[in-house]
Amino acid sequence: MTRSIHKLVISAAILLSISAISAMAFASSGGGGGGSVWPGFLIQVLNFAVILGVLVWIGRKPIKEFFAGRTEAISKGIADAREAREFAEKALSEIQQKLDTSDQEIEKMVKAARKAGERERDHLISEGARLSSRIIEQAKAGIDFELKQASEGLKAEAAEYALKIAEASIGQKLDAGEQKKLLEDAISRLEDRA
Repeated sequence: MTRSIHKLVISAAILLSISAISAMAFASSGGGGGGSVWPGFLIQVLNFAVILGVLVWIGRKPIKEFFAGRTEAISKGIADAREAREFAEKALSEIQQKLDTSDQEIEKMVKAARKAGERERDHLISEGARLSSRIIEQAKAGIDFELKQASEGLKAEAAEYALKIAEASIGQKLDAGEQKKLLEDAISRLEDRA
């Protein structure tokens, strides 16, 4: 196609050169004096018609191919644009469906997360209540144990203190012989028990 256009341009340039030369030759001849203008005009029209005819005859095939190719390219461009539009509309439709579906999925996930959070909260509350009652029981048991230990410790201290007071009181009232007799008596009782 490019070669045909190139030939057409060269042919047109040659024909234009020929017509320009013939027009200059006609103009330099003086135009024939004061006669009628019609013969000169008819020659120019005839010259133009011949040049136009030669141009049409030489350029008909390349011009026809050019316009056919251009028409085909435009038709192909329109078809490609139509296909691209259909593809874009289809893709838009799919994306819209996915967005609608994803909105529903997000809503389901939010509801599921809310339910799971409520279940977890309820579980944590019940677990906290169970642990707090267990801690209270352990604290009570610890307090009871500490009270028992303290009570026993106080009893032991009171007994020891009473023993010291009694010992001091007895030590003042008893002499060495009585003390020895009491000690031997206590040792014999302990031996009898063992």
